[in-house]
Amino acid sequence: MPTLLRPVQRWAALALVVLATGCLTIEENYTFKKDGSGTMEYVVDLSAFSELMKSMEKMGDGKGGSDKEGFKALEMGDQVAQLKGLPGIKKVKLKKEKDDYVQRISFAFKDLTALNAALNVLMPDSTGAKKQFFHWEGNTLVRLNNSHANELGGDMAGDPENDTLNMTAMLQSMQYKYSFAFANEVAGTDVAAGMTKESPNAKQVKLSTDWSVIMKDPEALDLRITLNK
Repeated sequence: MPTLLRPVQRWAALALVVLATGCLTIEENYTFKKDGSGTMEYVVDLSAFSELMKSMEKMGDGKGGSDKEGFKALEMGDQVAQLKGLPGIKKVKLKKEKDDYVQRISFAFKDLTALNAALNVLMPDSTGAKKQFFHWEGNTLVRLNNSHANELGGDMAGDPENDTLNMTAMLQSMQYKYSFAFANEVAGTDVAAGMTKESPNAKQVKLSTDWSVIMKDPEALDLRITLNK
């Protein structure tokens, strides 16, 4: 099977894990310098799932070990190897926390071309098409998305007409977060309805939403941030 499809399979397996728990937070944390370079940290947090695993292991029902082995298969080693081979990407690191239930990939990027290539490794969708996630329109940083998050949510939500497991509540419990830090002050931020916004200081923006919003609006994760230059 082509390497490109492996991350999609990995996310399908992750969807099964989340379906059982509703416990998932994904974070994208960025810093941008004046020359267009910067750093990115991508976080997949399933730490709440670890408590379920510990309970199952204490019960001795034999399920905890096999389920944890399934989770281990979701590790991001393949993405790390691919990132290290991309032009304009350096200082690639994978950090694991809380018994590996929190995984953080971080790297430095030379420019948006390099960053977009890296995001295509981290967040592929079923089409396999390359996406230009970020571009500049004058002083405005524009973020567009592929179907990665929506497809992951679709795998988890199942049939919306048969909500016997209260999938809406589960989707609402799952968070998607952005953090942006710039060298220049932020003049304005344009985001979709359902996205909450926080500005810790004049050069930072923090955004968050949940998967119930993402599933209703395919453009829920798109955004525009205008800087004072």
